Amino acid sequence: MRAVCYNMCSIFSERFLRRFDLPHTRNGMNFQLSSRRPLIIRILLVSALCLAVRPAAAAPAPSELPEDLTPIYLIQGDGSSTPLSQKRVSTFGLVSGVQSNGFYLQDPTGDGIPLTSDGIFVYTSSAPKVNAGECILVGRAEATEYYEKTELTTPRSLKTLPMDLCGDGSLPAARAPLPRPNVEPESLLERFEGMLVAFEELQGVVQGPTKRFSNGNVEIALIAEQTLPFVQGGRVFQSNPDDAAGLIFLGNGLGAELPAAAWGDRVQVRAAEPGKPVLAVIDYSFGKYLLLLLPGQKVEVLSRHGSKEQTAQPDAGAFRVCSFNVLGLGRGQDQLRNAADYEAALRQRAEAIASGLQNCEIVGLQETGKPEDTENLARVLTEISGLDYSAIAFAGPGTASPAFPLTNSLLVRDDRVTVLNAENVQACTRFSFSVRLVPGQCPARLLPLFSRPPLVADLLVSGPWGEDYPLTVVVNHWRSKRGDESVNVVHRTLQAEHVASIVQARVDTDPDAHVVVLGDLNDFEMSKPVETLRYGPQPTEGAREPGHVLLWHAFDALSPQDRYTYIFNGGSQTLDHLLLTPGMMSDFGGMDIAHINADYPIAQPGGTEGIPGLAPEYGSSDHDPLVLTVRPGGGAWIAGNAQIPDMPVELADSGGTVIARTQSDALGEFRFFDLRPGAYSLHFELPAHVTLLPAEDSDGSSEAVLPVEVETGRATVVELSARDRRAEAGAASAVFSIYYGSESAEQARTSDP
Repeated sequence: MRAVCYNMCSIFSERFLRRFDLPHTRNGMNFQLSSRRPLIIRILLVSALCLAVRPAAAAPAPSELPEDLTPIYLIQGDGSSTPLSQKRVSTFGLVSGVQSNGFYLQDPTGDGIPLTSDGIFVYTSSAPKVNAGECILVGRAEATEYYEKTELTTPRSLKTLPMDLCGDGSLPAARAPLPRPNVEPESLLERFEGMLVAFEELQGVVQGPTKRFSNGNVEIALIAEQTLPFVQGGRVFQSNPDDAAGLIFLGNGLGAELPAAAWGDRVQVRAAEPGKPVLAVIDYSFGKYLLLLLPGQKVEVLSRHGSKEQTAQPDAGAFRVCSFNVLGLGRGQDQLRNAADYEAALRQRAEAIASGLQNCEIVGLQETGKPEDTENLARVLTEISGLDYSAIAFAGPGTASPAFPLTNSLLVRDDRVTVLNAENVQACTRFSFSVRLVPGQCPARLLPLFSRPPLVADLLVSGPWGEDYPLTVVVNHWRSKRGDESVNVVHRTLQAEHVASIVQARVDTDPDAHVVVLGDLNDFEMSKPVETLRYGPQPTEGAREPGHVLLWHAFDALSPQDRYTYIFNGGSQTLDHLLLTPGMMSDFGGMDIAHINADYPIAQPGGTEGIPGLAPEYGSSDHDPLVLTVRPGGGAWIAGNAQIPDMPVELADSGGTVIARTQSDALGEFRFFDLRPGAYSLHFELPAHVTLLPAEDSDGSSEAVLPVEVETGRATVVELSARDRRAEAGAASAVFSIYYGSESAEQARTSDP
């Protein structure tokens, strides 16, 4: 053992002498920003350490350091995981930061090898009794990988050492690169995991709004402003990992203050002192590298991204079907236990429905706690809107949870909707998915499939179209993505098969049946569960019938830039869905995702942690609501791509009166929904460099006019250039594109599509 100690001291001596620096002080702790120190200090420090681990009479405090010390960089190793997994080790170093459940420890000198990190997180479960800047001995801790993060857990002892054993108390703050698109973050930051790092001032655009966790931690995801042009449309989507690689995550776990920021806000990250670099510890947390800013570092919102969201109010000739995850609206132990908070949350969600969804006639709800919570929401919504709403909800296995009860439910407006029948439709399976058992719900030897069974409601909707419109709504909240996703996706696929069977039974009885399936499906558009719902289960023999679609996904009518309902780790994604049977296609009036939540930090009841001055309907949940417009007897719409972002577009009726205005999105896409079939004209304010094709349709003015005939039941395609983008996306649509650039009209006609 002594030979091991002498060899370790030899390694220390060789590696310590590689780094010398003049320290500067920050928050009571010295941080090293360059790479040179007086040689004599290092020699004395190495000598003291070697004497401490040798059983010599002259050694200062020989019992302070054990003989079996393992340097942090050897625990980290030169790969993505520790080479000492499950082994108990003792180590020491300087504390670079303290969290509520542990602290970051860093070797005072390191080994000078770029591939090995000199820092590590020590997990203590409760608040550790250590302070930043202290020299700490961690005794007999287990080296583990927690969701791919190397850390020391369950230490047998923590001991404060004399500072001279950690040198002069200064830590090297390594210069670390920041993430950027198209570069794997691990290749840049894995070698700094757990270490103190320095970087220059950063200006970025928020991609993931301020997120607050129950333990007090706060996170913001952003893209460096100089890399934003490389992100298509300026928004990072979960489906594009190359863009997501450029996300930078900021955290407050070490005491820095982070502001309330929404998607698109411009923020600046600055050091505590002008002219100094920004200091942070790099953590790895559930699949992402997190910059934990040191206390005193400043994050400031430079400008706000103005919201353009406004859900249209249809006339009496149409009605809407909505879906809304109301984020744990219950009185469970981990929900809204305080009575005042509960009432404030009811009012907040009711405001979102009344203002954000324009008093939607039919609202499928997920994450109401118990049936009485839906009734309470209906009461408050009636007070706010002045319209009578009724609640429909039945207890299921998830309703009985004392900590977080969850129940699917439905709100309907009494002036427009009559409820004929409603029930939870549970499925039973031979597989166990840990769903709470309800006596009598399943036959012997079978187990319930749904913790939150789909709520199936048969309705009649009244309006000026004559006979009441029959409609079946199926409200869903499928298995969460938390935990083992390989099990989760199997569970969700079985749930999809069951819901598809409910729809198939209706369609078998009536091929023109009106069925809407909606809710938080907890999976993406092209995932196996959602595809199973869309097409029905794969036949056991043979292939599906060509062109067979059980349900049409209403998102097919939307611009790709608009297809998100949730933001996770800075990536916009779709977890909530709305699909309808082909028998409703001729009545399809439009689809909207009301982006009033996902882009914004969640506002606590009373509006204490949201964006200052924002309307109450914003930030009421972490999911965006969905709005389907149905126009019995004939829905129509126009979809287009102008190939130019932020271009004003006007829609005029056959008499030339402008009836709607919009603006193309970041991809040049635009939509006009909820139209009556007929003749229209589209008016564009063309930039000077834009050429409208064919050339005879352009008179060289700044405005271009395009006549469009919109009909029910088929897509109308208008071709204006060889680069036309076409879409067959619904009951009635007109899809076209405008070519712009330096080519002449004749050259453009001969270009490849």
